[in-house]
Amino acid sequence: MVSNRELVGMLENLHLLRGLFIRRTSQDSPIHFGQIAIMKTIEQHENCTQATIAECLSVTPASVAVSTKRLQKAGLITKTVDQDNLRCKRLSLTEEGRTAIERHIALFEQYDSRVFSCLSEDEKEQLFELLKRLADVMQKAVGIEGSFSDPMSLGCLLHRKFEEEKENIERSCDQC
Repeated sequence: MVSNRELVGMLENLHLLRGLFIRRTSQDSPIHFGQIAIMKTIEQHENCTQATIAECLSVTPASVAVSTKRLQKAGLITKTVDQDNLRCKRLSLTEEGRTAIERHIALFEQYDSRVFSCLSEDEKEQLFELLKRLADVMQKAVGIEGSFSDPMSLGCLLHRKFEEEKENIERSCDQC
């Protein structure tokens, strides 16, 4: 019989293996993994501001500023001055940036196809349902209510909650 500890260990190993793939893939790419989310946000919100990206991704404006500076230097995004607010810069992808995202995403899709090729369609469906049930119980255990139709929606909320908790802990440590 498989113990809970073994199951948790396997889930953690899967997470680490995917992280290793991401790191190795990012070594040969002009885009670092964290920058993909920034570039995808720019793609979805063309001519957005750094503040919009920080809010969407639940990260600090300073980290967005550093990443966008690097992306601009690499020729993957452009920054243009907002005509209504000269202090504000609008971000958009260059053609090179669009191509880089497409290549990066294609690598992830190939990897995912390779990983999940060992499962039948029924097994994938069963695995998804089992993982969803676990996620529902875990959500309730940490006090997050609601049903999420797709993993990305839950992921965005969890990133935001994680950052909020981290900030609360840092603030309480500063008061000690």
